[in-house]
Amino acid sequence: MFKISEKFVRALKLGEAASEIVSTPFIDMPELISERALKGSEKTLSEHAATNAIAGYSPMVEVIPMPKRGYGPRPVAVLSASSRVLYESIIQRLAPGLPEPSRKQGFDLHLEFGVGPWDREDARIVDLDVAACYEYIDHRILQSELALQGLDANASEVLSGFLRNIFSREVGIPQALPASHLISDAYLERMERGLQRAGYRVNRFADDFRVIARDLSSAHKAIEIAVEEARSLGLTLADGKTNIRSPQDIRKIKKERDDLLQKYRDEAIDDLVSINFIQVDYDEFEIQEIDAADEDVDFAALMRIVEDWVASDPEQLTLHSSFGSRALRILKRAPDRIPDQWLIEIVSREPRYLRAVLLYVSERKEQKENWQTLSRLAELPRTSSWGRVWLLSISSSLPANAPEYQTKFLEWATTCLADKTEIVRAEAAWTLAGTGNISIGRVADLFVEASELTQCGIAAVAGRLDAKIPSGVGNAISGESRLVRSAYTWGTQNAS
Repeated sequence: MFKISEKFVRALKLGEAASEIVSTPFIDMPELISERALKGSEKTLSEHAATNAIAGYSPMVEVIPMPKRGYGPRPVAVLSASSRVLYESIIQRLAPGLPEPSRKQGFDLHLEFGVGPWDREDARIVDLDVAACYEYIDHRILQSELALQGLDANASEVLSGFLRNIFSREVGIPQALPASHLISDAYLERMERGLQRAGYRVNRFADDFRVIARDLSSAHKAIEIAVEEARSLGLTLADGKTNIRSPQDIRKIKKERDDLLQKYRDEAIDDLVSINFIQVDYDEFEIQEIDAADEDVDFAALMRIVEDWVASDPEQLTLHSSFGSRALRILKRAPDRIPDQWLIEIVSREPRYLRAVLLYVSERKEQKENWQTLSRLAELPRTSSWGRVWLLSISSSLPANAPEYQTKFLEWATTCLADKTEIVRAEAAWTLAGTGNISIGRVADLFVEASELTQCGIAAVAGRLDAKIPSGVGNAISGESRLVRSAYTWGTQNAS
């Protein structure tokens, strides 16, 4: 049971946190219906969170697996809206004393550290990565570290209590939230200081460390120090991501990537040069070559990169895959659509690219093909809970003008009503309500099964069905609480 004193709760900026969470989804997640349904009800949400904290309650969370590069999933802890408000506002109170966010510099700048023209050529660059960092942050060590940095002791204690109620083993913080990035920076700064005390230049982006060593022996020593510092925090280094390289080797890898793109651009330029006949006299013409626009060249080059990527050996990592999400993002504007089979192949071999593929699809105008792509993606055998949430969310944003393929997708969405993951069930219900493919009775059953995590989302579904003719079931659901009533009302107003 998590409980905070009324004095402390009233000092939190709950209203600001509520406004933030209804407009900002979890990182790498779509907007969830249970949070979208609270837009315009930020005051009610903040009051609901305050009442819960003062009276005492158990913060609601559901952990879903998200694909990542390599093997194994990344567990994402999805908090209920009111729990997220409390979490964000507690960390907001600590924020003035927390370190400068390491992500602020950008990952590209992190990768330039130690390999600039002014850096020593005979140095050795050590790249380190903490394995499953957020999953193993120790609550007691975190509280101690925050205290050592002179932060609000009361807020630190409240934060530890909140985390203990979510993670009973007293290790772990929620992933996919900017607030978690802030406290993980404070935690990892201790490891960074340990390396700096030993005389090393260090740059850190999240849990990725880059250390400059004078020679190979010094580089190995840096790894030993990092291992010890990580162990003192209850963490370990990721073996496969620990590297010692020269600045020249790092530049060579970047050059290979740049050269690959330039090769495809050069080929595209050759193919896209058009010929125009200019009349200079009655019977005389001159030939003029017209160069392609830069954007057309980029479209053609990236399309060929994607083509060669999906044609490559799926068990071999190629440079082509490093252009994955960037290529899809740029090709959204291209005149020609990426062939459906390529899109399916990308997700089949790299499930983490599902989000990028779906965002690509959502921006395309070929609606029949869009529904066909969604239906085929839904049939893939390795679709995680995270993937099902994305598929359902994107489907809700597409026009319903391809019955043949939409029907097939909605049949799949109906099976998601029995999914073991609560947020998948809520997203499926919202999707099906948009086409009248769910009954108010089934919604009532889902509401009974729901925790605070998705009650507002299910209430919005009831409101969507009740938009024209209110039902007794909808009235009963909306009477659950002020917050649930707000979500129900939002559903009636956003039924179309």
